[in-house]
Amino acid sequence: MSTPVPTTPRPKLQWIRDLKEKEAITAPFLVKFSAVAVDKNGRSYMNLVLMDKSGELESRIWDDVPKYAGQVVRDAFVWIEGKCQAYQGRRQIVINRLTLLREDEVTVKDYVPESKVDADALYEQLLGYINSMSDPFYKALAESILRDDAEIVDRVKRAPAAKSVHHAYKTGLLEHVVSITGILDHLSTHYGKYLDRDLLFLGGFLHDIGKIWELSYDRVTDYTTEGKLIGHLVMGVELVDRKIRALEAQDGRLPGAFPEEKKLLVKHLILAHHGELEYGSPKRPKCLEALVVHYIDDLDSKVNAIRTFIEADQSPGRWTGLNRMYERFFFKPDWALEALSEKQ
Repeated sequence: MSTPVPTTPRPKLQWIRDLKEKEAITAPFLVKFSAVAVDKNGRSYMNLVLMDKSGELESRIWDDVPKYAGQVVRDAFVWIEGKCQAYQGRRQIVINRLTLLREDEVTVKDYVPESKVDADALYEQLLGYINSMSDPFYKALAESILRDDAEIVDRVKRAPAAKSVHHAYKTGLLEHVVSITGILDHLSTHYGKYLDRDLLFLGGFLHDIGKIWELSYDRVTDYTTEGKLIGHLVMGVELVDRKIRALEAQDGRLPGAFPEEKKLLVKHLILAHHGELEYGSPKRPKCLEALVVHYIDDLDSKVNAIRTFIEADQSPGRWTGLNRMYERFFFKPDWALEALSEKQ
């Protein structure tokens, strides 16, 4: 019986971050998104988003669409031959030829964005904030979710905070949570008696906790069926209800029944953290803590999104290209120019 010859992974010599206009491309990539679309003339084409650990880029297949439509799906590895072109001011890959690859033909870590932060160090900071809480009910709830539940701890250490837009990388959720909790800590001191520090902390800890189930993130980040049908706000509220019932069933874990008002306030902070009904919040903030958590969550997400956009922009000079989400160009400070020069 012959011994199988080990497969040598195809070399990864071209990276999305470095592709230039008019550059010929012969390289492997991971498919993040795939769909068949129709242009204004009724011609079918495939709209793909290809990725590697350096970034992602929209791509098009114009020929042999029926051949590829059922094969080139999300999470597939592909070898492509094509060219990088500019379209409406953005880079795009036009694919001339595509071949499906097996997983053993690539080095998987080349295609999955690496975590930008130390998950264990961030988690220790999170535990420090939990240990500093004084309200026995709020503290027990935080411990039951973020210390005692091994599955949740594992997911929190790995999950991104979003599919795109902000903190959309491994451990991004934990980075976001620790970042806003630090700001909430400062604000609780600044405003003193007008804000409940422990309630603020729970808003920081739990406002996005449902995202650990709303998103799938072992390789390509996408929404789960539960995420599409239910969403992270409802999942977070359901989790709070489950954990409070479990705490009340444990002898000696709480000083008494979990106060109804405290439970309602925690759930309100989760349900109101998007701020407005049109942004997905079933309720607008109706207590100071909910208002503060909403604004700090929004601030932290925008700072991360814009900083990431500026860092990734390759336009020469002091100004970025157009950011379509914010409909403006952003000024590049010295730190952005230094980061760009290091990449070149």
